[in-house]
Amino acid sequence: WQHSGVQLKRTWPIAPDAETLRRRWRALLRARNRADAFRETRDRTVTGRHPSALTGTAESDETPLAELPPDAAPPPDRRYAYRSLDRQQVLADGRLMDFRRPDLWRVHGDRQVYLTTLLTQPLGAGPALMACADIPDLHHFSGRGAKDAIPLYRAADGSDANIAPGLLDQLPLANAGAEDFLAYLYGVLAHPAFATCFAGELGSRELRVPVTTDAALFREVRAVGRKLLKLHTYHRRFLAADEPPRVPPGAALCTKGVPLDEDGYPDAFSHDAATRTLRVGEGEFAPVAAEVYEFEVSGLKVVQSWLRYRMRRGAGRQSSPLNEIRPTRWPPARTGELLELLWVLEGTLALYPEQERLLARVVAGPCLPATAIASVDSALRQPPKASRSAPLLGA
Repeated sequence: WQHSGVQLKRTWPIAPDAETLRRRWRALLRARNRADAFRETRDRTVTGRHPSALTGTAESDETPLAELPPDAAPPPDRRYAYRSLDRQQVLADGRLMDFRRPDLWRVHGDRQVYLTTLLTQPLGAGPALMACADIPDLHHFSGRGAKDAIPLYRAADGSDANIAPGLLDQLPLANAGAEDFLAYLYGVLAHPAFATCFAGELGSRELRVPVTTDAALFREVRAVGRKLLKLHTYHRRFLAADEPPRVPPGAALCTKGVPLDEDGYPDAFSHDAATRTLRVGEGEFAPVAAEVYEFEVSGLKVVQSWLRYRMRRGAGRQSSPLNEIRPTRWPPARTGELLELLWVLEGTLALYPEQERLLARVVAGPCLPATAIASVDSALRQPPKASRSAPLLGA
């Protein structure tokens, strides 16, 4: 079962921080023309009655936005996988989202992992898969997307794996589970060598996975895939309770703080490859290798995209005057978030040589033939059935 990510059709309900979202909400309710501020579309208007709930099973408020009092409380904000490795906040209200994707919200839980890729467009340079632990945006993978989000589970409690019936029984490991297969997939596909190795085949836009029948090799690939999944979910998945996140040796540090006053809010950023210094306004981070700064996911430069959304003028499509409401100060927590992103990428790049070697061994050795999968349950291609007891995110 694959699905399109969330599509709001307006960008102002998404921001790097919750305070900016609350300010935008207040401005919407105080606007002389709420319709213009909101940015109406065919599917969402300020006078229409649209459900506020993100699933079809939760209690919902359908009060039109045009009828809300100026002091109405803002919707709850939720962490949102906006772009690869870029976690932002979203106002979690279906009245603000043209396509809120209730099935994705309904299956969200503490064990859920979403894979995103390009299934209907050619892949570019970089990894063929990216993972996140939060609900993904339609364009999460590389700034462009379609029906390209694949949840690991079809239920919020992780009770129903989104894997073809009988496939796990074909794997070389006894009692292999859904997370074993996920980690193997990630170990094989989530690095640039896969797209390079299969450039000819990927030209047909079909993403195929070589599955080794060598149990020892499967375990090795699974191990590196688990490490990468820990990194890309920011240590929210696949991390043992007694295994705290660690800062890698020689990791980037903030060598000169970004000013915290309004005048010092960054307008621009740059990278000096010779000194391995990333400059963010007046702040500096080092050592930052060029490979980290230029890290790419099918055309999306991850660090550069992350920073553009957090500069004084922001980035992306400006859908409404509300987009002009921006953070006025660089909060100390944002420095920590940037360092965490840099550390994730440093750890990712450190795993790439091992992944490339393992992929070569998988391709050169015996693999599971397509004919080994005798049948696929057609129901797996459909959204999971709704359940009145399925929890709403954050409930």
